[in-house]
Amino acid sequence: MGTSNLRLVSWFVVAFPLLVFSCMEPEMEDPAPKMEMISSEEVAHTMGLMEEVDLMALSALQQDLTQQKISPLVDVSYCPGSIFQRDEKNKRIKIDFGDGCVSSRGIEKKGIVIIDYTDEFLIKGSKVTIAFEDFYLNGHQLKGSRSLENLGFEVNSRSLRISSVTNDFKMTSRTGKTFNLNLDYIKNLHLSTDKNGFRIYLEGYGNLSSSDDQKTSFEIIHPVVYLQECMNSGLSIPSKGSMQLKGEKELQVLITFDSEGCTPDP
Repeated sequence: MGTSNLRLVSWFVVAFPLLVFSCMEPEMEDPAPKMEMISSEEVAHTMGLMEEVDLMALSALQQDLTQQKISPLVDVSYCPGSIFQRDEKNKRIKIDFGDGCVSSRGIEKKGIVIIDYTDEFLIKGSKVTIAFEDFYLNGHQLKGSRSLENLGFEVNSRSLRISSVTNDFKMTSRTGKTFNLNLDYIKNLHLSTDKNGFRIYLEGYGNLSSSDDQKTSFEIIHPVVYLQECMNSGLSIPSKGSMQLKGEKELQVLITFDSEGCTPDP
């Protein structure tokens, strides 16, 4: 197994490290069709899309607030021409991106995002549900809902601990391939300091299945890290960490992220 640098290739594709991996397959007496698994690139890309969704919700929850704000947090809920509506009575936020717009970070959004919340998100125990109406993120259609819960603030590390769960969620890629997602994460959002932007440390597990019957489960071995300076430049990109992918027939792949920067080579 080896590690190489992660590079951002373009605004709509999550860059991934080159991987050298080992595959373990059971001994077979007779030749059999190769059992494929969902690629490491697609798994990591899906994770990046979901982090973008969470960041968009956290950003939207802080709009128009004078207190209880995570500052500075990149504003990813805004897009030119989008319509932002907050219904305090029913504790709901609706963002309508219309027929499509491109944010200052180069992220394309289309359709409607609905965010329901129980309380200000920085209050421990508050919960958020993110749903979509004909919504596309960088050409990928998202269907289903995603749930967030504030598990508390840790004073020593200045980090917000968040539970993030997705069940029976569907994502259709630009090429028309549909994935069914089940994800269960715990993330620690370390707030910005004078020297560094915020950091997200992601732990947990999940599984993906595709429309052509590929199936892959994964477990994060070492926390997957997202850096604000990288997220500011485009779609969420893993900078550190590792995770184990498992397919059928005992096929296993270890992915390691190790990036020294957020921009592609000249």
